[in-house]
Amino acid sequence: MTLAGLILQFIYRLRRHLWLGWSLARWLGTLLLVAALATLIRWWWVPWPAILIGIALILYLLILGWAERRRYVAFASVSDVRSFLMPGVAEQPLRTEELIPVRASGWFTVEGKNQYYMDVEADFETVGTREHIVLGRIHPSRFLWLGHWPEWELGWWYIFFLPTMIRKLDIGYLYFGRHPRLSIQVIYAPDEETVETVYLTFADRTSLRRVWNDLQRDAPPAALPEIVATNLSQPVPREPAPD
Repeated sequence: MTLAGLILQFIYRLRRHLWLGWSLARWLGTLLLVAALATLIRWWWVPWPAILIGIALILYLLILGWAERRRYVAFASVSDVRSFLMPGVAEQPLRTEELIPVRASGWFTVEGKNQYYMDVEADFETVGTREHIVLGRIHPSRFLWLGHWPEWELGWWYIFFLPTMIRKLDIGYLYFGRHPRLSIQVIYAPDEETVETVYLTFADRTSLRRVWNDLQRDAPPAALPEIVATNLSQPVPREPAPD
């Protein structure tokens, strides 16, 4: 899974960074194609170099397609959510509009525009109406010395969803890059025809538990992992006090 996370991160960055109006992913594919044709023309009597470059191009295109179909996400659920949450630990509930630092992945919107982003610096908050909001910030960045992030996408982007929109909540690890990260998966339906997924990753379990408790507070019971939904109303057993 770690290798998959590295590949997904690399392909995503190739897709999102531009040079001379083209994404780096498009430049790399074009370079492989030109190299294969040039090698075939230059050494037509020895086709193996061109064949090898052609195979590399095919593999590259297959990896691009695989990454896009996965939306650049590799997520592994934990087997026992209740134990993972450490039920004996009491966390302070989120205050209204309290901001919790996260990194977020999903479909963001601003001023009628929509864009899919991975691993965005963000904050999570719940307002007085119980609407959940992810406030993402796109910063300038460069990749492989040439590529740069599109300037027109820099700034604030948002994800909004109400508790009634939530279809599934899960906890696990998100693989995007070198190390897996603690994550909450939220599958929600903004309308009757659309289902989207947002991933929130955390630097520590305390922040994850506080956001999880806030999300499951008024989410539909069917959206919760079965073991959590079953035990929501059961008291947590405590160790007897020492004599």
